Amino acid sequence: MAITKTTTLARTFDPLKVARYERDSWVAYYRKRWLTLLRVFVGLLHYAFGLPFLQTLHVAYLATRALIAFAPKENDITLAETYMGRFFEFLKQIFNRDYDAAVVARLEVNWWVVHRRFAGQSDTSELVRALMMAYAAEYGVEPAAVREAAYYRAQAMLHSDRWVDEGCDITSPLLAQEEEELHRSYTALHAAIQSHST
Repeated sequence: MAITKTTTLARTFDPLKVARYERDSWVAYYRKRWLTLLRVFVGLLHYAFGLPFLQTLHVAYLATRALIAFAPKENDITLAETYMGRFFEFLKQIFNRDYDAAVVARLEVNWWVVHRRFAGQSDTSELVRALMMAYAAEYGVEPAAVREAAYYRAQAMLHSDRWVDEGCDITSPLLAQEEEELHRSYTALHAAIQSHST
């Protein structure tokens, strides 16, 4: 597949729109609606990065396969990291990023692991740390700069965990609460990225 290069990663996005995409991706993931998850990722990644359709479909496929590998209780973390490594390597080539794709992938999957280990627990400190490290590696910022973004995303996961525990009802008000925390998270992340780039 030919790779279209641009000089910088897209750094301007609507936090509310990204929050809605992420909420929809979590709903699809926990209901094991893999084709729906792929479609959500196509929309999210096209919006976030402005890639041509085939490139968007490719990276959306890699992200979906990573989550499918991680989903079972007896999950395959190595395979999930492999797919996410390919995901981040592809984006690295397109946007000329200066990160180690394998390291970013390992940190990304690590917060999945941490979240699963502490799912539903009110103390999110370890999850916040894991998210901070993943953000810092991906965006080239200091972990402290993305602490607020990590905190609110972890809060969103608490609502998501309750939603799962209560049966994954798509009419549940917990989904609106989850989206609200994700909106706060991406607002903070957007501010941190913009501050770093100026």
